[in-house]
Amino acid sequence: MTYRSVSPRLLFGLAGASALAGSLVLGSTLATAESAQSEFNATQTDAIGQIVREYLLENPEVMIEVFDRLEVQQAAVEKQAAQAAIVANADGLFNDDYSYVYGNPEGDVTIVEFFDYKCGYCKRAVKDILEAVDQDGNVRLVYKEFPILSEQSELAARAAMAAISQNKYMELHIALMATSGDLDEDRILRVADDAGLDTDRLRQDMKDPGIEAAIERNHQMAREIGIDGTPAFIIGNRLVPGAVGKDRLLEVVAEERASSS
Repeated sequence: MTYRSVSPRLLFGLAGASALAGSLVLGSTLATAESAQSEFNATQTDAIGQIVREYLLENPEVMIEVFDRLEVQQAAVEKQAAQAAIVANADGLFNDDYSYVYGNPEGDVTIVEFFDYKCGYCKRAVKDILEAVDQDGNVRLVYKEFPILSEQSELAARAAMAAISQNKYMELHIALMATSGDLDEDRILRVADDAGLDTDRLRQDMKDPGIEAAIERNHQMAREIGIDGTPAFIIGNRLVPGAVGKDRLLEVVAEERASSS
């Protein structure tokens, strides 16, 4: 028999899964099993454990079923937690002077993107995101700098956020996303110069303490929502992790629009 791989995250729940499987085998709930256990002596408890062990060894597919159930339950819990955190952080997510807004400012659906300028997946996703927003025409896109990969990531994030005051955010954002290799300060300023920014002003604006505070807020919101990688999108009240592509972005936008109508 060929078995599919099991998520390593779920392997940590092996003990709990075994108990659950055992209760299924014995035809009772965990609560009943725990209640009954207090009435068993050590020998009886060991015997029951041996019966469960032998059953699982002879029928390992039961564990696959248990892991599937655990994975579904965990995903549901994580989804509910993410949605609650999105609602709790709505103002910071959707309305922040340090977050650039692209697309239709009055759009009926908002996409929030958490990204890192050193993230290869984010770089590849740029075209899909912009095409999705432009094609729909009624989407508001909020950019959230989320530098998690390196110190250069944070330098680039500071520069992009500082570019807002020159009304040159998109020019620098696209240029930085198209830049491979190092993004040290000298490289960033050269890219900014090529993109038409005043680099002396940019260098000064990058020191704005409000930018540092905004980046920290982004990190805090990401932790609460459960974002641990880039890119990650919030569409309406839904977390959509990963570079999912233009079609999927438009699909989720349509679903959110329908659910709110």
